Amino acid sequence: MTSPCTPAASGRAAAWRSVQETDTSTGPEREEDLSEQGLQDLGDFETYAAVRWSRMLRIAYLLTNGDHHEAEDLVQTTLAKVYLRWDHIRTLDAPDQYVRRALINNNTTRQRRRRVVQLLTPHLAEPRTRPGEISEHDTYVNRSELLDALAALPPRQRAVVVLRYWECLSEQQTAQILNCSVGTVKSQASRALKKLRDSAALSDYAAAAAQG
Repeated sequence: MTSPCTPAASGRAAAWRSVQETDTSTGPEREEDLSEQGLQDLGDFETYAAVRWSRMLRIAYLLTNGDHHEAEDLVQTTLAKVYLRWDHIRTLDAPDQYVRRALINNNTTRQRRRRVVQLLTPHLAEPRTRPGEISEHDTYVNRSELLDALAALPPRQRAVVVLRYWECLSEQQTAQILNCSVGTVKSQASRALKKLRDSAALSDYAAAAAQG
């Protein structure tokens, strides 16, 4: 099995032209999914990635609201995940369905994580790039500090935050799982977010962003 790769620059340019020329108002012409035999005929992972790159890019382009760079990154990270399970995927009856689902799930996961960061750090300044100022990386809460802040919450508030803002469940769904009212979910979420924003684990980021 060869290492994962993306098409050459000329191939990517052609793929983007294909995406941009697609009439999304009526939907692109549907390509036939590959069967297990069809996938075997393609051969290795590198060949599959090259053949399916344009198709995946069109889907990613729509999933990311037309953000070219985000769409390409979404496809690349998805293909990296697919590569790790390639020996299994190539034996499936409907391998394209698996890959398409992986693309959508990857996008959903990325959106969830960004939403959590946005909800917890709404007061951070825009990233600055001049020497000596905080970088884009520094404006985001790293995972260990976020986990520390979550751990400091009461169990019910922590559960509400995880279900609402990480799993993206509705208030009604969260209430059903926790066996409480929607009003309780709303109040617990509000209190939890305030505590997280005011927590020591997150306050350093806010203070650093406010300087200068």
